[in-house]
Amino acid sequence: MRIAISGTACQGKTTLIKDFLGQWPNYVTPKKTYRDIIKENDLDHSSKTNKKTQWEILNFMIEEQQKYRRGQNVIFDRCPLDNLVYSLWAAEQRDNDIDDEFIKKCIPLVRESFRNLDIIFFTPITKVALVPLEEDDLRETNPQTIEEIDNIFKAVHRDHEENPKTTFFIVDDKPAIIEVFGSRTERIEILKLYIDPSGEASAPGNILDEETLEEIKKLEEVWKDVDPEEDSVLKKKLQEKIAKDKQQNRLNNYR
Repeated sequence: MRIAISGTACQGKTTLIKDFLGQWPNYVTPKKTYRDIIKENDLDHSSKTNKKTQWEILNFMIEEQQKYRRGQNVIFDRCPLDNLVYSLWAAEQRDNDIDDEFIKKCIPLVRESFRNLDIIFFTPITKVALVPLEEDDLRETNPQTIEEIDNIFKAVHRDHEENPKTTFFIVDDKPAIIEVFGSRTERIEILKLYIDPSGEASAPGNILDEETLEEIKKLEEVWKDVDPEEDSVLKKKLQEKIAKDKQQNRLNNYR
């Protein structure tokens, strides 16, 4: 599968990719990333980003995704969704050259790029296992900026899940977007709900074995500290899945 890890700054995306590759070693991740584009071209970035930076990074991300075909196993550190979200944020800032016309130019390219992804795992800000901010020349560390960008990610996620006339996605050909949070171990356990041991997408409707069902039950502990205001899409889906599997197990007892 072609997978991307997306989200605002300082949410453990790089660590998640490292842990992912440890769990699924048959995946690769590109050696060159958007960070290299920033360094090579000495681009302004993060809260100082501009049209030139966003355009350079967007085209790099699209070209990088196009190198991998359906059926190949690859995981990307960010994707065009991240680029669009940062551009949407920048368009609202004073003294930034990113405007509505630039956003309109980018949206069709981003929409089309989603054909080259199967799943986007989104790392939202939550109260579960907060990730400490780390200073980095290429990392945004302003808490307000990080939260504002996270809010845009969450709005786009809601648009993906709930809007049949979405602007940002092709309705009948869009990747799944799945929330991932918690400790490093809990994040991998969440990924296992969607990816089987061979690295393929878990088939929908499969009856879970007892070991996997127990792992899902343990994840219920993750939710106790989640802010209910966040209205987690993943939480709802997991609760539905747990209830369905419990019901299926009861039915199996009568067969």
